Amino acid sequence: MVFTTSQSSHPSEAPINLESDPIEIAPGTFWVGKRLPGQLFYANPYLRIFKGTATSKHASRAVEEFNLLIDSGSGSDFPIVREKVEQRIGKLDRLSAIHVNHQDPDVGSSSATILGRYAPQASVMASEETWRLIQYYKLPREQFVDVGQYLNGLPLPTGQMLFPVRTPFCHFVGAVALYDPETRVLFSGDFFGGLTALDAEGLYADESDWTGIRAFHQVYMPTNAAMVRAVATIRALDPPVEIIAPQHGRVIQGAFVEDFLERMERLQVGIDILDEEVDDSMLTAWTTVLNRVLDLARSYIGAEVDEFLQQNDDIHEYLHVDGKNVSVRRLGRWTVEQTVEALVLGQPEIVAAPLKFEAILAAEDLDLPAPSVTIDQVE
Repeated sequence: MVFTTSQSSHPSEAPINLESDPIEIAPGTFWVGKRLPGQLFYANPYLRIFKGTATSKHASRAVEEFNLLIDSGSGSDFPIVREKVEQRIGKLDRLSAIHVNHQDPDVGSSSATILGRYAPQASVMASEETWRLIQYYKLPREQFVDVGQYLNGLPLPTGQMLFPVRTPFCHFVGAVALYDPETRVLFSGDFFGGLTALDAEGLYADESDWTGIRAFHQVYMPTNAAMVRAVATIRALDPPVEIIAPQHGRVIQGAFVEDFLERMERLQVGIDILDEEVDDSMLTAWTTVLNRVLDLARSYIGAEVDEFLQQNDDIHEYLHVDGKNVSVRRLGRWTVEQTVEALVLGQPEIVAAPLKFEAILAAEDLDLPAPSVTIDQVE
């Protein structure tokens, strides 16, 4: 293992501000992500500061720290992540390791910048399957720690233990969550991630977050069978998980942990919902969804909505448009997706985001699979 250790002092506490402050979600555990208003989709890096004593064989100081950055995020988020991490540990060269759940750029593409410029001695913790892809960020192989070799416990130089938790195909074959039994926090990666409602306040999930979690999983997870297996693995953790810290959305704690675990076991996703039933009731339901979006769009955009419907020949094969009366003719889910994407094209995010979320919410209300709409972060 090529772990390094470090030591730092903490700045004095200040009033919490999601845009500028690291937020402590458990002892020594900080959310250090980027939050900008008017967006549906956020990435969540976390910083875990482990403190040890001189009894550790690796210790070179009276008090040492092992500073772990979990899912460091994208290059576009890096300036804010760096600022928040440095508020807690000082210079970024005090990082000991970075954990990467899976290979997606929004999870860990900034790791190349961190190791290449700021923390060249830090280790990279990931599964071998993930490493095969993230190595193309030009990360050094000699600093790679294969967490798949430590499923029974990964000992840290400070004396604590971490437990890698395999969650295969949620949503990557090599996805590995990370469990900290000391704080009972599970860093779950994309599993339990979700979109965030525009009116959501604070960092912690409530009942309203299930809509965004449901939508995200129905689009990005391959099958319910993979999620059932992952939930069973999480339930087997000892002591039981008290906080789920996902890579997207808001932090899940309290009664919502068990509640969302149960819902996840039942949720149909991916190929489970790929083949759409074609009958009048389904087309009627998707018509209802689309008209909810159009009604909201008219309140934002006005008459341009109906002009768009009349002039867009590409959608007339799938929609019947008679003035303000609009109905879906066929391919309900696909038609709603294409119409919403075309409607919001060129619109500012303050308009586009509510319309996209309305499509997702309306689909859930009618027990329809979530439409796949663009949820990329606005840089």
